[in-house]
Amino acid sequence: MKVLELANLQREDVQILYIREYAANAVLDLTARTANVDIEFSIEMNSFGSKEFSLSIKSQIDYPLIPIRKSILEYITKLETEGKLPC
Repeated sequence: MKVLELANLQREDVQILYIREYAANAVLDLTARTANVDIEFSIEMNSFGSKEFSLSIKSQIDYPLIPIRKSILEYITKLETEGKLPC
């Protein structure tokens, strides 16, 4: 299981400055097939300066959710540390 990309990545408008919310379509390689999953995630900067990530999967998928969540969160964290997410 591997995340290939986050297609149609858009930042949602939030009035709180330390929270960023996004919506995207995650393209997943599930060994035998490719799946598109609608997701929403947020990145919140806490009072100690560390970032907390939350993820919501909006589509039904015929695959165990724990590995999908883990892979998507790792991919989002990588994009954030590389500065590739829209600000």
